[in-house]
Order: sequence, then structure tokens, then C-alpha cells
Amino acid sequence: MKLRPVIISILTIPLCGCSSHHKVAGWYPIASDTENTIIGESLVTIKDFEKVVLTTDTFTIDGKTVCQTLIQGKIKADRINDFADATEMMIGQRLGFVFNDSVIMAPQVNARIESGSFQIISPDTTLLRNIYNSINQEIKNN
Repeated sequence: MKLRPVIISILTIPLCGCSSHHKVAGWYPIASDTENTIIGESLVTIKDFEKVVLTTDTFTIDGKTVCQTLIQGKIKADRINDFADATEMMIGQRLGFVFNDSVIMAPQVNARIESGSFQIISPDTTLLRNIYNSINQEIKNN
């Protein structure tokens, strides 16, 4: 009988160690460290997105033409003011897009974002297509 508490403790330790908090895809505050640590709750999640478009932008760097695939999106009208207020408070800090618990990109906020528009950029076009499809599926489901 003295072993029972020990056995129960041993069996429950793995359960505690395996728990993790899944982040819903969206825009989160990111620490200024190089580890891309998520430091707060989401400003908006993909449930707050009105629309997204997968597109290509072409620009020139050092005389070379570069094509960049990206996602352009818009936040729902009822969340734009909250997003604008939150981004104003984050000026000078990093805001990251999180997908599957990974920070995809985390630019520094330089101004209040009043339009509710955003871009998601990554050199991994397969990842961008997966993100785009996931967001579109969420939009269709709502």
C-alpha cells in the first residue's frame, strides 16, 4: 500500500509533462529575442480574418528581379478598431504571425495599422499555400 502513491505519481508525471498550450493561428506579440518567443495573447486569430488572397509581388534588388509569393489579408470590420489600438500600443515591438505553433514572420510594428490589412511572407511557398488553404477553410466554415 505504501507503493500506491509512488506508482500514481510516476504514472501522472508523463501526463503533466506532455501538456502544451496550442496557439490558434493569428497575430501575436513576439519577444525581441532571437528565439521568436510568443509573449502574449493573440491580437487577432484567423477566425477574425475576412479574406485572404495568395499573390505574387515582383520587385528589384541590386538590379535583380525577385518574385515573392505572399498572402494579403483583411481583418473583419468588427475587429479592425481593436487591431488598430493593439498595434498602436505595440509600436517599436514585434508582431508575429503564428501557424501550427511556429512563428512564420515577426516584423517590428512601426505605426498604428488602421486599415486591418496585413501580409504574410515566407520564402517557403509550400508553407504559404498551406497557411492560405487553412485560413480559407476557416473563413468558409464561419
